[in-house]
Amino acid sequence: MHPTSGTCTARIGPIVTPTEDVESSAERARIVDAEFDIHAVLQARTMLSHFQPIISIREKRVIGLEALVRATNPASGKPISPNFLFDAAIRHKQSLQLDRLCREAAISGFATLASLDPDLILFINVDVSTLSRSAAESNALIKLTEEYGIAPERVAIEIIESKINDASALQRFIANHRKRGFLIALDDMGAGHSNLERIPSIKPDIIKLDRSLIKNIDQEYHKQELFDFFIKLAHRIGVFVIVEGIETEAEALSCLERGADLVQGFYFAYPQPPARACLESGLDYASRLRSVLTEHMVQRFTQRKLMYKRYNDIASRITAVVEMSEPTAYETMLEHALGRFPTAECAYVIHESGRQITRTVFNPSCSQRKRTALFGPAPAGGNQSAKDYFMYLGKNQRHYVTRPYVSVATGNVCVTISNRVSLSSGESYVVCVDINLTEEMPPS
Repeated sequence: MHPTSGTCTARIGPIVTPTEDVESSAERARIVDAEFDIHAVLQARTMLSHFQPIISIREKRVIGLEALVRATNPASGKPISPNFLFDAAIRHKQSLQLDRLCREAAISGFATLASLDPDLILFINVDVSTLSRSAAESNALIKLTEEYGIAPERVAIEIIESKINDASALQRFIANHRKRGFLIALDDMGAGHSNLERIPSIKPDIIKLDRSLIKNIDQEYHKQELFDFFIKLAHRIGVFVIVEGIETEAEALSCLERGADLVQGFYFAYPQPPARACLESGLDYASRLRSVLTEHMVQRFTQRKLMYKRYNDIASRITAVVEMSEPTAYETMLEHALGRFPTAECAYVIHESGRQITRTVFNPSCSQRKRTALFGPAPAGGNQSAKDYFMYLGKNQRHYVTRPYVSVATGNVCVTISNRVSLSSGESYVVCVDINLTEEMPPS
């Protein structure tokens, strides 16, 4: 069975109970406490670590394993939802003890796998909210790795930035571990609580992009742009990017095409007990994905090439109409020309000085946003000299196509195609045509 089939709702794995949907915190607490006694669980030390592979598609190998806790109720032998486990620990002030046991389970489990691959990295979550409460916690992980013979450079400490309460304690913790060789990973980036200020303050070696950003990324333009921002930022500051929570092939292809370094998620493999299979799970999908990715990118390149050729032809034909007209007739001629091309959203003409000499003429079939002080088409007389579709047209360049962007006038994803027109008088104009990509952009 493919690992994306079945029921699973969170990155912690497929162990889910029907009561996960309980919305009332008080009711949830009552149900959780009725299901198990957190003190008994901690005393019985029923926590085990399962491991989910982190995969390099380029190298077709597992480069790391993330440790994820699994616990059972000592009274019934039934599995406990990880969400409920941590919820109970917080309410009963047992987070510190639970975190210690989880760390030990992760290190001891990884120790059984470390000899199978000398380059394998353990990704381990550390509850940074406990740091300010116990100075001893600052060295607990160091002592554990020494006890089990795990080199610090083989351990990546995952920090969830939403849980940071004491920034100075965290900085001391990071400095203490970094100087010993531990890697620092900033987890859950792209989630609702993400604070970009954490990146320069923590200076992570790795950032992990959250499932909330990855879900349906192949279909959602805004997520694609945010993903591209994280990738560009990370690569410029020398940080690796792990994309977690991938559940479909389309999500995987979109992330890899956009520059993801490493991938993780149920599409490749579920978390599983420590065994050699952890180093092999998902590699068959990774191998297939590598060949599919090549085909996918070639197909997308071909689609985009044909699409832009068609759009450039539309813009050229609209430009030709302007070239054959007098300036006083530009707006009328643009109205007639736009009606012939449904994907042409609007058009306007800019003087060589950068001043827009026509209003923004819209295609009759194009719906516009309600005009406000911020949102609306550029008027005649507006200064467009700083716009890339004007600024990048030098004296020797007569054609320019912008990157896709969201139009403030319509809210649609579009590109602006600009063409320089020289008049017999010696002056030149720039004819700009906005092309609506919303319907025709190949899925990412």
